[in-house]
Amino acid sequence: MAEPGSIKSRIAALNIEQVHVPAPNSRPAYTYDQATSAKKKPPPPPPPPGQRPPIPPRVQTVNNPPILTNAPTSTRHLGNQPAPVKPETPNRTPTLPPRPPPRSNSKPPSLPPRTPSCPSDRGLTKKASMESISTVSSGISTLSLGSAMTGRSNGTSNGGQRYEIRAPAYDPTKLPPLPTKKVLEDSKQNKQNNSILRAMRSTSNVATTSRAPPPQLPSRPALPARPESKTVEPEPPRRALPPPPSAFTFALNKSTETPPPIPATRPSPTSATEAGAPPPIPLASRPKLDAIMASKPKPGAQGCCLVCRDFSAPDGHAAQFPRTSLPSSDVGWLATQLTAPFPSATDKARAIFVWLHHNVDYDVHSFFNGTVSGTTPERTITSGLAVCEGYAGLFAALALKAGLECVVVSGHGKGFGHNALKPGDPLPPFKCGHAWNAVRIDNGEWKLCDPCWGAGNVSGKNYNRKFKPSEFTKSNDDFGYKHFPSDKAYFFRSDGRPLTWEEYMMDDMGERVMAYGTASDEGIRVRSIQPPMKHIKVRDPQEPVVRFQFSAVCQHWDNERHGAGKPYLLTLSVGGQNGRDSHHIPFNTDGKVWWLDVNRFELGAPGQKINVCAVTKFDGRDGRGLTLDQWKAKQGRVGQSWSYFCMWELV
Repeated sequence: MAEPGSIKSRIAALNIEQVHVPAPNSRPAYTYDQATSAKKKPPPPPPPPGQRPPIPPRVQTVNNPPILTNAPTSTRHLGNQPAPVKPETPNRTPTLPPRPPPRSNSKPPSLPPRTPSCPSDRGLTKKASMESISTVSSGISTLSLGSAMTGRSNGTSNGGQRYEIRAPAYDPTKLPPLPTKKVLEDSKQNKQNNSILRAMRSTSNVATTSRAPPPQLPSRPALPARPESKTVEPEPPRRALPPPPSAFTFALNKSTETPPPIPATRPSPTSATEAGAPPPIPLASRPKLDAIMASKPKPGAQGCCLVCRDFSAPDGHAAQFPRTSLPSSDVGWLATQLTAPFPSATDKARAIFVWLHHNVDYDVHSFFNGTVSGTTPERTITSGLAVCEGYAGLFAALALKAGLECVVVSGHGKGFGHNALKPGDPLPPFKCGHAWNAVRIDNGEWKLCDPCWGAGNVSGKNYNRKFKPSEFTKSNDDFGYKHFPSDKAYFFRSDGRPLTWEEYMMDDMGERVMAYGTASDEGIRVRSIQPPMKHIKVRDPQEPVVRFQFSAVCQHWDNERHGAGKPYLLTLSVGGQNGRDSHHIPFNTDGKVWWLDVNRFELGAPGQKINVCAVTKFDGRDGRGLTLDQWKAKQGRVGQSWSYFCMWELV
């Protein structure tokens, strides 16, 4: 057991005092004198230097280097001197503070009696107005009431109980009943109540100024007496209104108000059921398939044949804007002037196509000297010179400004300098050296056109301005035989199948028949000329007869309406047997197709040429409209002139 005066005993006594609180007004079991006397005595002073105990002998060791060689400078020591020992801090016990006096068992003082906020002796005096009453009542605020209640809510007793003042529980059943409403029986009681209400109202102390009455207006003169009418018109009879419509007629079909007439004859009820056939369909309401198919749009189909279409309006309008008279090189202004009068996309594209023919020439100088450089549409308008790329670029720029869909297509073209492959020649690689356009015209059809080739042609080193409408009107299938795009998506063939490079190059292998420009001008489709190849054998036992045939450019071509006038009389110029009897053989025709069968030995000798000729002048007159009978009647006796359409060579 610990000593009574030790620290442990004192701590135990304090813990016991905290748990077992002494009774009020009782003396504690300990005193401060005991705590002071039990304090530990200080240690005795050290002995004098002469009386210190001897130091034990130190073991002799080798002179080792200092241990803290790599330590900081503050911890290093010279030689082998050890670090000084730090003195231990003495363990001192602090003195306890004085203990507060014990609690007393006295009760808290009672609160003074509360003064009521609205004493009975301070009742409200009756005022003349309701405003004064509200002013007095407003003095009693909720803050004053709350502050009076909080004085008691915080009080507690010795037992820890809290005293609170609470309002009684609300019980609607204990409320006093409302007074019954009195019913005013007569007007006297109403007047009396009204007088009481007027007396209760507050009177204003401000004197009101009386307004002067408005001036009286002068009286109007009396109206003159109306003369009495001698004749009294009888009242018109009232019109009888129809009865109101029934509710069943609203939102219903009025045509059902009258029943349909009963047919005179009715089908027998057993005739249709016995046969098992449905009732007959009325033919009057049956739709026509032809009318339905005609109303549906045909993708890629032309609204009308471009070859036979009348382009006189856009062609004449495009000729009114020469390049030298333009105010500037603005592409948008020129496109508006060329295409604004025409709502059709085809006519817009045609006007641009014709304008390029009239105003832009092929730059033969740069082409043959190898100095062709890039250009812009504005530069082409200013200079009036361009190569195929300049033609296509200006056409696309004008078309886009006019609101058309147009692209520039680059690829290979069988134009100037092209040589057809000979049998046995290798297939050359693809070479891109030409440009043309694809424009969307009426009915959403993509149309291929070549404004460069349509404006003219190069002969030698000179440029001949000659309009070729076939470069705008020919079909995309015929256009693709001389134009191979670098992107196969721009073939736009009717069958949707793009040609291969081999098919394109071998189409004219061995040289196709030489067709001249007069054939296209007179409405002859060049791709329809038979035989298609340029060379014809003089002797071929398997086919002794050769068929020469060609057709019009379209099935409804009329040369007098769509061409330059009445058609010419066409003949075949042959050398005769052994090439010693040259003569002309007329073609058979129905106006759409021309054909002629000739024996091979009558064509002539190898090396000679066969031509399709048109009689342009006969007996000193124009050859248009010349009939076969007129030609036979005067053949060999009158003068005549010829124009060549195509040519073959005999081998």
